[in-house]
Amino acid sequence: MEDSRYLERFYLLHSWPANPYTEEGRSRYKLAVQRFSGLVSHPFIEGLPSRVRLLDILSGEGIGGVALAKVLGSTRSVDLIMMDLRKKALEIAKKFSKEELGYEARTISKNVLQVHEVIESRSIDLALMYGLSTPHFNPWDAAIMLASLSRSMKDEGVLVVEEIDRRYNVFYLKGYERIIPMIKEDEVVLDFHRGYDFKTGMFKRSLVSLKTGEIVNFEVYFWGVAEFLAIMWLFFEEVDLYSIGDRAYFLMARKPRRKINPSDLEIPMFLRRGKAAIT
Repeated sequence: MEDSRYLERFYLLHSWPANPYTEEGRSRYKLAVQRFSGLVSHPFIEGLPSRVRLLDILSGEGIGGVALAKVLGSTRSVDLIMMDLRKKALEIAKKFSKEELGYEARTISKNVLQVHEVIESRSIDLALMYGLSTPHFNPWDAAIMLASLSRSMKDEGVLVVEEIDRRYNVFYLKGYERIIPMIKEDEVVLDFHRGYDFKTGMFKRSLVSLKTGEIVNFEVYFWGVAEFLAIMWLFFEEVDLYSIGDRAYFLMARKPRRKINPSDLEIPMFLRRGKAAIT
């Protein structure tokens, strides 16, 4: 997982509508409310208690967590916690939650691989990862994240992950592109391929601003729906796939197994020695 400074620079250049105070961000928020309004009839969600402790991981500016809390709040009492490395994003999320929910959500600036260190054991009813955030995780990190998260969830706890099948969408429907132009209102940003790390499965790419010359190097993992859901299944007893249209899904899991502790997952030696990459 990346650090906060990198993420702030990445999202500054990347044209992802995360701020709910922009027109695009507000549209994403309305869509999230619509999606969650349908999700609440799912048996996993219907089984939640009357008071729900909701943890939004990789929350960003809070679009997903606030939307889900708002929908659940019509029938339940909701205690919202938002967790992200970016403190600036969390400040926006805190303000947004106050306006939409009537109370200021608790925010935590921490690496999601360390959820169990900052959230009480077996205290979370519902965990959410909204915003198509799985590409930040390679499979090794995903396993650690799920092990960490499961420690903080109740016996009947539910995890919801927004996801698309990138292997199908990117490699089959569109085709992998070495250069992708992103046209923004006041600048053009180019997204370049620069390599591949076969030990982690991460594609190495760079964002380059033609306006300022700033370069942000990043890595991305192109998950398919099946393998991320299968990894979730290793850490939760029940999983389900809920379609939300336009080839997008909620990956859902319930009842954490807690058979593997985060401390059990020591990074393999070949990864600690360094990442071998090919271009």
